[in-house]
Formats: sequence, C-alpha cells, structure tokens
Amino acid sequence: MGDISQLQGRATSAVPSMGGDVRTWREFHPKAIAALKVLIVLFELICLWGQVAVYVAAGDFVSSYPEFATARWPYTMAGLLGIACFEVALVPLWNLLTLVKRRDVFSGKAIFWDNVIIGCAGAEGALVLFVLLYGSFAHGTYLDAYRGVTLDVAMGAFALSLACAVALLLIVAFVLLMLVMRSLLAAAIAQRDELEAVI
Repeated sequence: MGDISQLQGRATSAVPSMGGDVRTWREFHPKAIAALKVLIVLFELICLWGQVAVYVAAGDFVSSYPEFATARWPYTMAGLLGIACFEVALVPLWNLLTLVKRRDVFSGKAIFWDNVIIGCAGAEGALVLFVLLYGSFAHGTYLDAYRGVTLDVAMGAFALSLACAVALLLIVAFVLLMLVMRSLLAAAIAQRDELEAVI
C-alpha cells in the first residue's frame, strides 16, 4: 500500500493539471501565445494580399510573355489554392494555442487540430506535385505573328521544377514530423488517462 501511495503522490506532482490545480503549471507563457496570435492575424492578412498579388502578377506575366498564356490559369489556381491551404492551417494553429492557454492540451481536442494541419500540408504537397508535373511535361503551341510560325513552348522551367522538388521534400518532412508529434501527443493523453485512473 505504501508503494501505491508514493506512486499517487509522484503522479500528482508530475501532472498537476490532472487534479485541477492549474496554478502549479509553470510552462504556460501567455505573452508568447498572445504574440503568436498576433503573428497569425498578420500572416492571414499577408496571405490575402499574396492571393491578389498572384492573380495580378499572372496577368502581367502573360502580357509580357504571351507564349505562356495557356499556363496562366493552372499556375494561378495552384498559387491561390496553395496560399489558401496555408491560410486554413493557421486556424487549427490558433485553436491549439487557445487549448494551451486553457490548459486543455491533453483533452484529445488537440489531435483533431493536428490532423487538420496534416491535411492542409498534404493538400499543399499535392498542389506542389501538380505544379512540378505540369511544369515538367506540359507544352503549348504559340503562333508567332511576327515570324508567321507556330512554336512549341514548354510550360515550365528547370528552376521552377527544382524549387518544387525541394518544396515537396520539405512538405513530406513536415508531415512526417507532425505525425510523430501526433503519436507523442496520443501517448501522453493515454498516460494521463492511466494516471487519472490510478489517482
């Protein structure tokens, strides 16, 4: 019986939030959370500006290089949706910060928001893969009125394909990292439940 009492005492001191005493949780940083939420709002505004900029830049690029007119909408839509994926991913990040502020990280709600972030990253990866494949294989025909000939034009460039390949590797690494973090969180929640049952 003495061993069980010692185990309960250690469990209570190791996980103070389980007993309802949240005052002893010293890992809560309200100023950092507030700063991060301000940055999230700033990033949302930058993303909205970026979507407008992508649309305008695509039109300007086609005006300067009409031979790439057929690639305008595939690239524009990929750019707009890619930024939208990042915008959507900021929402679960905001909610995760709110859970930390409420000291509710181990309730299981965090796993849902983690899954949303993973889904957004997966969608982003699919868009980057589309741009990589489209830029590598798509061709279009362009009538050069000045010379009176029809030209075959590749819709991508080596630099773009290289950038997409690097971005795709980074996204895969990020998704794998988030999967590991989710498994750690799930394990922590399971241990918390076991300790609550003991206490």
